[in-house]
Amino acid sequence: MLKFFKKNTFLILILLLTFFLRLPSLFEPYWYGDEGVYLTVGLGLRKGLFLYKDIFDNKPPLIYLLAAAAGNLFWFRFFLLISCLGSIIVFFQIVKIFFPKNYLAQKASILTFSTLSSIPLIEGNIANAEIFQILPILVAIYLIFRILKTKNPPKNDFFLAGILFSLAVLFKIPAFFDFLAFLLFLVFYFTPKKIFPLLIFLGAGFLLPILLTFLYFFGHHYLKEFIQITFFQNLGYLSSWQTGSHQISLLKSGLVQKSLFLGLILLLIFFKRKKFSSKWSLLTQIWFLFSLFAATLSGRPYAHYLIQVLPSFCLLLGDFIANTNFTRWSIFLLMTLLSAQIAKTRYWVYPVFSYYQNFFQFVLKTKSLNEYFSFFDKKVPQTYEISSYLATYTRPTDKIFIWADEPYILALSSRLPSGRFTVAYHIIDFDKFAETEEALRKNWPQIIVFDLSKKGIFPGLESIISVKYYLTRKVSNFEIYRLTK
Repeated sequence: MLKFFKKNTFLILILLLTFFLRLPSLFEPYWYGDEGVYLTVGLGLRKGLFLYKDIFDNKPPLIYLLAAAAGNLFWFRFFLLISCLGSIIVFFQIVKIFFPKNYLAQKASILTFSTLSSIPLIEGNIANAEIFQILPILVAIYLIFRILKTKNPPKNDFFLAGILFSLAVLFKIPAFFDFLAFLLFLVFYFTPKKIFPLLIFLGAGFLLPILLTFLYFFGHHYLKEFIQITFFQNLGYLSSWQTGSHQISLLKSGLVQKSLFLGLILLLIFFKRKKFSSKWSLLTQIWFLFSLFAATLSGRPYAHYLIQVLPSFCLLLGDFIANTNFTRWSIFLLMTLLSAQIAKTRYWVYPVFSYYQNFFQFVLKTKSLNEYFSFFDKKVPQTYEISSYLATYTRPTDKIFIWADEPYILALSSRLPSGRFTVAYHIIDFDKFAETEEALRKNWPQIIVFDLSKKGIFPGLESIISVKYYLTRKVSNFEIYRLTK
């Protein structure tokens, strides 16, 4: 045992650092919108609702299944902690393969990865799909790295790597670009005769979980809708930030231009591939380009998108330390590209020092619970007040309608929405007013929580309230209406 600790001292220290950096995240309140949606959808799944049809969000299914298994925010974040610790262990094995004798490059890569994936700067503390998908991607990459070290690569490992990439895609679609990066690298690296049977196994593994998912929804007569929601609606999402519409407008969104730019750089890499210091350098640069392309597809400034770039970025950092000449210059150009993209998009990053300060002030009782909550969002105390009211004055089977963008009210109170939408922006963005009004009239919610800042947007709802509901409480900018008996 002592020999094990001595041999793995640095990794153990990194794991301890990660644990303590992530510890405050386990005690955060319900405040982050995406997590509220995941947990509310997960609650619906636990109560027997059918995903997408009975309760809605537009990401692939694995994040909701994980939220359903967690049941609440603490366990959801705990699952994230375990996933991140696992990712660091696998990433450490990768950097040892990548930089077998350069310990500075190893330590710089793993330390940067551990820190940036744990602190709130780019939302490393949040249980988003982008961070959960890292573990299956890294395990797949480790398998491929291990395979490339052998003269006769075992085909079963390629099949397993394909399955893992597929699981990452079932967390969030942009992980498909990580898979494409490694697919392209294998084409660059191997001769056509040798690569073809390997690609068959990799592709078969990749398709298997996706086909099983398709079969599940086909068996429930919801395959067409599943594809529409998780794929075509997300294509519209790519352009909606810049065009103001969820209608597909890929030319306006810049997707075509970005794809052409990516293709030109990859073509240049292909012709210069023999100048790279090693096959690992070639692989990392291809991977970085694809992950950056995926992270910047929508042009949205959400910092957690950058998490997809993080593993390849950290390997590039180590490669910059370990190499000179052409490889170092090409890495410098890629870092410049990343910096330009960050400057252009202006990602919404989060404070780090004050985040930990807030936690310690609460632990040391120099901050009240409300002050601690308000650090994350000034609405959090009222969210808890509304949730407490719902949990006290409604039955677990009662349906609630939230005309607001605070889905954590439902997750906190363990109540399901009347209709399939958990947030107002889904109803607005996808123009589901008629469907929602029909659901409300068919299954009258016991309580309607109305955000006054959204007054006038949904006239049908306001008409329903005026006829069937009475005001029972007001909490800050929210009005709570109860169904008239």
